[in-house]
Amino acid sequence: MPRTSKNRQEVEVFDFYEANRASKRSSISSTRQILKDLKAAQKNDTETTGDFPRRCWGRGGQRRRRSLHGTATLRLQGVPTTAHTGATAYPYVAGTSLGADGMYVGRDLNGGGSFCFDPWRLYERGVISGMSMMLFGQIGTGKSSLAKSLSVRLVQAGRKLSVASDKKGEWTRVVHAVGGSVIQVGPGMGTRLNPLDPGTRPPVNAQGEPLTDEGWALMVRTRRMAILITLVRILTNRDLSPAEHHVVSLALDAGVHTARERGGVVVIPDVIEALEADKTHPDRLVAEASSVMAMTLHRMTSGDLAGMFDGETTAHFAANAPATSIDTSALQGASPEAIRVVNACSGAWTEAMVTTSDGGQRIVVYEEGWDNISSEADLRRMVESWKLARAYGIFNVLILHKVSDLNMAGDAGSKMAAMAKSLLADADVKVIYRQDESALRLTREEMDLSDRERSLLKHLDEGVGLWRLGGSSFQVKNDLTRVERELFNTDQRLVTVAKTATTAPKEARA
Repeated sequence: MPRTSKNRQEVEVFDFYEANRASKRSSISSTRQILKDLKAAQKNDTETTGDFPRRCWGRGGQRRRRSLHGTATLRLQGVPTTAHTGATAYPYVAGTSLGADGMYVGRDLNGGGSFCFDPWRLYERGVISGMSMMLFGQIGTGKSSLAKSLSVRLVQAGRKLSVASDKKGEWTRVVHAVGGSVIQVGPGMGTRLNPLDPGTRPPVNAQGEPLTDEGWALMVRTRRMAILITLVRILTNRDLSPAEHHVVSLALDAGVHTARERGGVVVIPDVIEALEADKTHPDRLVAEASSVMAMTLHRMTSGDLAGMFDGETTAHFAANAPATSIDTSALQGASPEAIRVVNACSGAWTEAMVTTSDGGQRIVVYEEGWDNISSEADLRRMVESWKLARAYGIFNVLILHKVSDLNMAGDAGSKMAAMAKSLLADADVKVIYRQDESALRLTREEMDLSDRERSLLKHLDEGVGLWRLGGSSFQVKNDLTRVERELFNTDQRLVTVAKTATTAPKEARA
């Protein structure tokens, strides 16, 4: 059968592929022989050839103990776990972040980058629901530096600062540095604060409607009655009887009338004068109660309290000043009753000045808060004012050494203990610096700390605190500038005294 053109093409293609296959087989056989000869030559050769030593072991390395020979055959597998365990137990995982909308505080040591904080912005975003903060920390851990740096940076952002009672005078330099004013109160200082001052009138009431004259008069009377009851409770260490409450109310109205006739503001001596006049009241209960209340309030005009709260205010409160502070460091060594009276009066006076909706956003700091909560009257006033903070744009900061300081308010189960716990519950922002072992148990119970947070609090470095807000916790290192470190240094007086003692003559030190 004759071959066609198509058959001839198929034969030629078949022959081509057969030739290629034979060529490939020959090439592979030659390559294998070359490698075989090379290995044989390397095996017999004991010297190095060229610039590199000969290969002594295979790809897995030398077969010896702990050489990890054969690790190339290992397979990596995932570990099944929960999302919570994966976020808290494994390192190199960044935690949650509040974002960059706020003042720079420091570094988030949990991987969140820069930690920024602005309570008003966080409240607007719904991260926090209350405008209060409690700051805990042992002496020397950096809690005061945090309060000062946060306050100064908020002031630089346009907010205002008020320190209700600076018992050590530590805030005086800080307030002056930001262009604020300091009011010094103490025996012989010549400065008077009238706790019955009407305060700053807000433009609207609690319902957002324009505040009428009748509404303002009622607000002022309520405020004045509250501070008078607070002072009597502090001085008598008990609650008022119905008769005593009645006579104080009548005396306040009579004192306001007397002050209006002379064209001034009612002061405590006006109230005392009205109580003295009621000593001869025909009702025996009214007469006795007036006599007791008059003797009690006379304490405000005599002794170590004389000249401080018994007249019209001589200090000027600059509402537009970036910062104000009441320096009560001159009271060191005074009686506990006098200190509590000063705290109550200065705190009430400050709150009367700043509790206005058009006064701007303001941070109010309570330094050495353990002293404020030790008085039931002062504690009651603080609880009420904290609940109104949102309406007036105020952010409160209460500084304590440890959570157990709240027990100074009263015995377990008492009314004062419940009020102190309410301050802790109302504080949506809690910052805890290093705590010792004895304080950790109560801290864990009151704040529901995890085991990791509890162990962390024992070993926190200076300036590092555990922040808890918005259902999250952050480990933050408070960064201070060189100027801030010099300004906030609370050990300056101690260092100065130590240097003076060191450089004194040997005879004097002996």
